[in-house]
Amino acid sequence: MEQFKQFLKTKFPILIKIKYTLRALIYGTTLPYFETNVVDHCNLKCNGCTHFSNISEPKFADATILHMHLSRLNDIFGKIIRFRILGGEPLLHPDIINILKISRKALPYSQIELVTNGLLLDKMPEEFFQTLYKNKISVEISNYPPTQNKIKQLKEMLSSFKIKYSVTPMIMNFTANLNPKGTSDQEKTFKNCRHRRCTILRNDNIYICPICAYIDSYNNYFNKNIPLPKGINIYSNSAKQILKHLRKSEETCRYCTNVANYVNWSCSNNPKETDWNGKID
Repeated sequence: MEQFKQFLKTKFPILIKIKYTLRALIYGTTLPYFETNVVDHCNLKCNGCTHFSNISEPKFADATILHMHLSRLNDIFGKIIRFRILGGEPLLHPDIINILKISRKALPYSQIELVTNGLLLDKMPEEFFQTLYKNKISVEISNYPPTQNKIKQLKEMLSSFKIKYSVTPMIMNFTANLNPKGTSDQEKTFKNCRHRRCTILRNDNIYICPICAYIDSYNNYFNKNIPLPKGINIYSNSAKQILKHLRKSEETCRYCTNVANYVNWSCSNNPKETDWNGKID
């Protein structure tokens, strides 16, 4: 049966498009965007990292489990427009090439981007770049100050492999948003949140923002007890239930502020709680 399915896909690729068109009509739901960390830690120690990567324990996504999660989302949503592979620094993952392959296999019609600070990009093997090209995965380089001197070289390298890429403007500041007192208006914070559309898949749950997804790293490092969000499980809920959940605030929103504190970008091996504190209005 599997060989017959493969034969049909090869000889009649239009059948795949028809399948996903019908699926979209059946479910009537689209997931515009989601991202996931394939590595929690990073080779930079950016103060106030929104993903808390500078204080996270080393953790690598299992490619087999990730493929299962991505396939589940692709099965229940009529269309997934954009998926980004993040960290931490994703190039630290020892199995990143396989991660790229399984991402495309699970999400055949989605726009897929790999987001990296670029510092390890010129050390990657040729197979890595070939995999990006063959699987139509683009690269976004986060242009931190340590990356600046390598940008020209990295652009030329990616171009030589015909890989689509983008480079962010120079990142000179971070936005700190936490209100550790938990006195913010939960609904107001959610309504005005700049991270609210940064939907994140972590394990088998989806969260409304990176702070919700990774606040446990902050709690563990600083021995705090900011309430952990519920998130929503991708296996026990439908696409419509997931989208409905993403339109609601979490209790964690009380621990964010509507007034971001813009701080100059810097790295440190001695992070402080105040690195994440926003302005409390």
